[in-house]
Amino acid sequence: MALNNILEQIKQETDAKLASLQHNYDQEIKKIDHEFEALTLTAKNDMDEQVKTNSKKIMDKMATAAKMEAKNKLLKAKRAVMDKVFEQALDRIISSSDYTKLITGLLKRSDIHGDDVTVLPAKGRENETKDAIHACGRKFKLADKSADIKGGFILSSEKIEIDNSFESILNKQLRDELELETAKLIFPA
Repeated sequence: MALNNILEQIKQETDAKLASLQHNYDQEIKKIDHEFEALTLTAKNDMDEQVKTNSKKIMDKMATAAKMEAKNKLLKAKRAVMDKVFEQALDRIISSSDYTKLITGLLKRSDIHGDDVTVLPAKGRENETKDAIHACGRKFKLADKSADIKGGFILSSEKIEIDNSFESILNKQLRDELELETAKLIFPA
């Protein structure tokens, strides 16, 4: 009986130790599960916050890009309108009933002098240019050929050539001065 009692006592002690170990194991598993859940929640919250931050940055960049694109399109449209306005102004000058007077005035104000000065008229405007040469009182010669310009003329001598085409005068000489004021009239702020 003593051996049975000893074995029983060993079995009870072993069962108690196993129960204690199982309890400690269960407690440790619960602790690890809680820590894992806490870490998972923290990681999820961090990721959610990072997604929100990155999404906002992306949306801000897209909004900025869209505003820049809209502004560029508006500037291109305004540029096209300004080009059209200056093109229409040129057409009005060319078709003006005062065309010969305009040419005469330009010839009179010309700084080029000499007997070898030739006037190349705009294609199709040879007669008006011839009349203007006579009216200006200067000794210019009408060229045998005409220039490929819409209106005005080109003065040339051995040493110099002056482009008095209406395209050149309007677009190269006057446009910078007139563009700002024209834009204010067309596109009031």
